Amino acid sequence: MKFLCKVGIVPHRQQLRDLRKGASITVCHALLCKREGTALLQAVELCKRYGTRTVLAGVSFAVPPGECLGLCGPNGSGKSTLLRLLAQTEAPDSGQVLWQGKNVRGDRDFLRRKLGYVPQQDALPPDATTDEVLRLWRGLCGLRGPMDAQLRQLLALDELRGLRCGALSGGMSRRVSLAMALCARPACLLLDESFAPLDADTRARLTAWLRQVYLPGGGCLVLCSHDEADLAGLCGARLRLENGRPV
Repeated sequence: MKFLCKVGIVPHRQQLRDLRKGASITVCHALLCKREGTALLQAVELCKRYGTRTVLAGVSFAVPPGECLGLCGPNGSGKSTLLRLLAQTEAPDSGQVLWQGKNVRGDRDFLRRKLGYVPQQDALPPDATTDEVLRLWRGLCGLRGPMDAQLRQLLALDELRGLRCGALSGGMSRRVSLAMALCARPACLLLDESFAPLDADTRARLTAWLRQVYLPGGGCLVLCSHDEADLAGLCGARLRLENGRPV
């Protein structure tokens, strides 16, 4: 598939070789890329508290083009909170999120055109049809015309046409959420347990596309998953959190 194979950034050859070999590198506070200038997405000393409870404490990392960072750790360790901060659905108490070295807080163009985010829980309007939801979302992203045919094939969207979102299974809802995240051809993807509800065929197609098309095309991916197979198949580096801190 050629969908999303060109996002304007060429990954380093060594990164691609390492990814194809399934290399896994555990990281803590240190940046993933030695040359910060190569990073697409950076988190700089992100901290988040809910009341008196510290959920994230000084988390820093960088993801270069063509790289997948796997987030792992026990439940409640701060993984989903970290993704929400990166997606700007919540604000950090301190720290910054940078895109190509620039602070993107409140940058609508970044959020709509460069970032794709799939949260752990789908939030589709139950009375709307899948077509209505995708049409509305594409309009918000400034897109016109029909949905990309290869994206429809990747997520088997034609099977969902005309169905009311409230009648969808968990796997069907997740396919719609993924279509919303991918429709603008984002250069950065944030996926929070996104594979869990998918059927085996869709899961295999999506994993293959991410590994063979999206990452080699220069996209960057942050993947949170409890499934070791998901992490091993895609991630060239990992960040483990415990009690909101890198370990």
